[in-house]
Amino acid sequence: MFAFSKTSTVLAAAVFGTLAALPAFAQDTGYGQALFQSNCSVCHGPTGAGDGPVAELFSQRPSNLQHLAKENNNTFPFSEVYQSINGRRDITAHGNSEMPIWGNYFLEDALPQTFHPGVTAEDIVQGRILALVYYLQSVQEM
Repeated sequence: MFAFSKTSTVLAAAVFGTLAALPAFAQDTGYGQALFQSNCSVCHGPTGAGDGPVAELFSQRPSNLQHLAKENNNTFPFSEVYQSINGRRDITAHGNSEMPIWGNYFLEDALPQTFHPGVTAEDIVQGRILALVYYLQSVQEM
């Protein structure tokens, strides 16, 4: 499991207009979709089907992200998806991954920016990853 700080939970609620524990709705996923298109679609494709323009260059094709729930007894694996995107914690059972460590990338991107007092760069990273996870949850094929 992973823990969110109080600030990041409040930030996520503000970004999504709802509590972070609630399921994603269409109006909540715009930021996550924009992050996906700018960071993930080159590998996973514009709809997350694993058919991005560079997918064929990998020894293992990128996952079809529309099937995450289907492959998990029709339950979206929220925590696992979060951890996979974050990538900063080794999960030995998952083996090696060619996927970038987005947690580090988002942190480097957030550090030089000025934020509201009390909001850390790590809070911004968590918000970005949550936005991506909620977006992926919204594109699941059942």
